[in-house]
Amino acid sequence: MRKQAMKIGLGVLMVALVGVLAAGLTADEILDRVDEEADLVAEGSLVATIRFENVYADGTTASNLFGSLSKPAFSLIYFIEPIDVQGTILLTHEGQTDDDANRIFLYLPLLGVPKELVSDEERGGSFAGSSLSYEDIGGNDDRDEYDAVLLREEEIVIGDQTRAAYVIESKAKPDVETETPRTLLWIDTEDYVMLKLEAYNDLGNLGSTMEVLALGVFEGRVTADQMLATDVSDGSSTTISFLERHRPDAEIPEEVFLIENISSFEPAAWGF
Repeated sequence: MRKQAMKIGLGVLMVALVGVLAAGLTADEILDRVDEEADLVAEGSLVATIRFENVYADGTTASNLFGSLSKPAFSLIYFIEPIDVQGTILLTHEGQTDDDANRIFLYLPLLGVPKELVSDEERGGSFAGSSLSYEDIGGNDDRDEYDAVLLREEEIVIGDQTRAAYVIESKAKPDVETETPRTLLWIDTEDYVMLKLEAYNDLGNLGSTMEVLALGVFEGRVTADQMLATDVSDGSSTTISFLERHRPDAEIPEEVFLIENISSFEPAAWGF
C-alpha cells in the first residue's frame, strides 16, 4: 500500500468564501501556482543544511543534521550527525517521464555500495528514524492520482503572522490504491506556499499531519523555515528546521549525483 507523500516545503491560511468566488480560482489552478513557486526555488543548484528533531511515542528523542545538494532532477542528502550514521547518503533521481517513478538510493558507508529502494516496504521505511518515509523525501508528486476541490478560505496563525489560506480537499481517484485516500491542504492565498496538510486513512481517521511553524524568505520568496510532521497513529513527531540555504558559486556538476560516484562524495567541498 502506498502512502501519499508529504513533500518538504508547505503553507496556508483562513478568509471567507466570498473571496474564493471573487478570485475564481479552481483547486487545480491553485495547486499549479504552488508547483510554479516551488519550481522557482528549486531552479538551479541549491545547498542547504537541515536539522531533524524526533520525538517518539515513549518520550525519547533523537536529532539528525543533514547537508543537502539539489538541482533539477537530482537531490542528495548527506548525514552529518550523529556520528554513528555520518556518511550515509540518500540519493534521488527524478523519473525520465511523468509515468516513471523517482529512483531512490541509500548508501551506507559500512556496506560501501548504494542500494536502490524499490519495493513499497523499502520506500515506506522511516527516514533517519523520523515521522517521514523515504517516499516522503524522494518520491514522486502523485497529484494526478487525486481529484482536488476548493472548500473554503480560512485564517491560520504561523508564529506571529496571521495568514489567509485556501483549504483544498484531495480525494484519491477510484482506481488508486493508497493508505491516504483523503487529504486537506492549506495553501497561502498570497504566496502559494503550502502551510498545513492533514492526511486521512481509509477508515476516515486522521493519520498524519504536516504544519509550518515558521516562515522565512529566500531570494524574495516566502519559504517554510520550520515544519512539524506528526504521525497521529503512534504520537511520534519530527520538527524539520532549514538552518541555511544558499546558491553555490557554480552549478553543481551532474557527476556529483551519479550512482557510481556516491562512495567518493566529498562533504567538505560543500561545507558539510
